[in-house]
Amino acid sequence: MQAGRVHRVHGDLMALARRRTGSRHAGLFDYGNALRQEWRTRTEAGPAGPALARADHPNYLGSLAVVRSLVDGYIALLIARAGGTVPHVACEAEMRRLAGIFAGEDPEFAPIGGWNSREQLGETAIRRVPLDPSVIQAASLDAVLQETFAAIGLAALRILRAAERYDIGADAALGRLSTLAERTAALLVGAADSQPSSETVLAVVADLPDLAA
Repeated sequence: MQAGRVHRVHGDLMALARRRTGSRHAGLFDYGNALRQEWRTRTEAGPAGPALARADHPNYLGSLAVVRSLVDGYIALLIARAGGTVPHVACEAEMRRLAGIFAGEDPEFAPIGGWNSREQLGETAIRRVPLDPSVIQAASLDAVLQETFAAIGLAALRILRAAERYDIGADAALGRLSTLAERTAALLVGAADSQPSSETVLAVVADLPDLAA
């Protein structure tokens, strides 16, 4: 991936997002900028990711607003990585942090009763991402969710790579990133099964080249 073209496409996406006044795209990409600034001040603070949930609402994982803020923040971090402004380890750390949150291991977030369990959220993630059940069938919920966020991260990078290679336009890339975030949030709050079975999380990138292509 050529650094100059990555930075140019990243800039195009940011500029396009800002023109969408009042849309959630603008907030997502503005947050991406904030994350880059935050990372510069946290390089000595260890692997913990920045706090993504706002202080003005409870951190209930049944709240779509709470979950969407976490998902949008992760995607914004991936965009910053594609732009070369945060290191790969930042995305890995955030992937692990999010897996722990949705596995019910972070006391700052309140899980949804029995939903945030291996039997419910874990099995739904395997089916709706989808993940290869033969690889993670015996894995813990935390491990399943790490695989989930890794798959989502690769999907976001495939969208950005497609825009960088001009396979799709910046507007189409924004639309796909928004759909990816929407489907991911629906999965995490337990609403994915209300959507058609064809609308898996990764279906949004099914027609795009793999990163290795």
